[in-house]
Amino acid sequence: MSRKQIITAPVTGLYKDKGSKFIAYAWPVATEEAIRMHLDSLKKEHFSARHWCYAWRLGETGDQYRSNDDGEPSGSAGRPILAVLDQFRLSDCLVVVVRYFGGTLLGVRGLIDAYGGAARNALEQAVCLPMPVPREIAVSFSYDLMAEVQKVLNETGLKPTALSYTDADIRMVFRDDVDMIAQLSVRLDRIYGVTLSDEAEKGADN
Repeated sequence: MSRKQIITAPVTGLYKDKGSKFIAYAWPVATEEAIRMHLDSLKKEHFSARHWCYAWRLGETGDQYRSNDDGEPSGSAGRPILAVLDQFRLSDCLVVVVRYFGGTLLGVRGLIDAYGGAARNALEQAVCLPMPVPREIAVSFSYDLMAEVQKVLNETGLKPTALSYTDADIRMVFRDDVDMIAQLSVRLDRIYGVTLSDEAEKGADN
C-alpha cells in the first residue's frame, strides 16, 4: 500500500456552474475534534450558504473516514470530495465545500462534477508531503565509540529521546520518521561494535 500524504497548510478552491458557487476549504487535521471546530467555524462564516458538504480521512492508513452530503442527493457531494482526497492519497485532511445556490438545479452528475471540482481546485494549491510514520530504535555502543557515533548524529541532525549509561556501554533511543531512522540505522550499522534494536519489535515481544 502506498504511503499517505498530508497537506502542510490550509488551501481554498472555487468552482462555478449555472450561478451556483462552490467554495472548497481544505485543512490539515489530526483529530475529529479539530474537524468539528472547522465545520462549526465555517458554518458561522457562511451562515447564508445552502450546503456545507465535506469529507475527511484520518490516520496513517486513512482507515478513519467520513463523507457527508448535507442535504444534497445521496452520493452527489461527500463521496466525490472523498474521491478527490483519495486521488491525492491524503489523510489527516478535511475538505469542506460550501455551496451558494444560484437558482438552477444541476442534477446529480452536475453536482458530482461541482463538488469534486471544487475540492480538486483547492488541493491542487496544496503542498503535499509524505505522512510522517514514526519509528523508534535503540542504539548501544561502548564508550570508545562515542566520537564516531556523535559524528553521525551531528551529520544527520538527530538527537536521542532517551539516554542511559552503564559501566560497559551507552544506550540511546531515537524516535523520528521512518525514513530518517532508516538513514541513521544505515550509517550507524557501518560502525563496528554498534548494536541496533527495533523498539517496536521489542515491545511486541513483551
